[in-house]
Amino acid sequence: MEWIRKFTVTAKDVASRAGITLEMLYVGKSNPREKVGKNNSIITTEKLSHVLPDLILIWFFWVRLESMWHSKVQHKRTVENDAIMQEIMTMFIFDESDQGWAVISRGSADMAKAKGETILKSFVDFEIWKDGATENGFLPALIDYLHELRIGATGSIPERVVCAECGRPKENLSYI
Repeated sequence: MEWIRKFTVTAKDVASRAGITLEMLYVGKSNPREKVGKNNSIITTEKLSHVLPDLILIWFFWVRLESMWHSKVQHKRTVENDAIMQEIMTMFIFDESDQGWAVISRGSADMAKAKGETILKSFVDFEIWKDGATENGFLPALIDYLHELRIGATGSIPERVVCAECGRPKENLSYI
């Protein structure tokens, strides 16, 4: 809950400074239990973000992702050859983690996603990349900065990389 508080307050502050509208939705875990219900109550009471008001709706969110996965498998798609399966896999990996995480998108075209501490650091560091947000747009600048954070974590750009978010091997860092 502390990470959720810190993230939502920081994200709202960055959105305000960037002059953008930011809508947030807490989607809990794929097996929503008492903790997710408590989080929903606290998030609602403190007006931190939107929530799916019923644990069954949270469960349906995750079941829908799983259904999309199975549909892709039936059509002989794999994580290696299907971008949607890659994104679903990332969501499943985020769900398995005990850390916070965030996916930030504008429509379905561009999407920034990262584990909790990485996405929070990118918002804390907003002053570093705010000129890029003004010039190129908030989401492209955020994606670029997350890319820089990931490169900084390794110190180099190897030819073959493993994605820090999902563990999948990548040929280059353009997608990670």
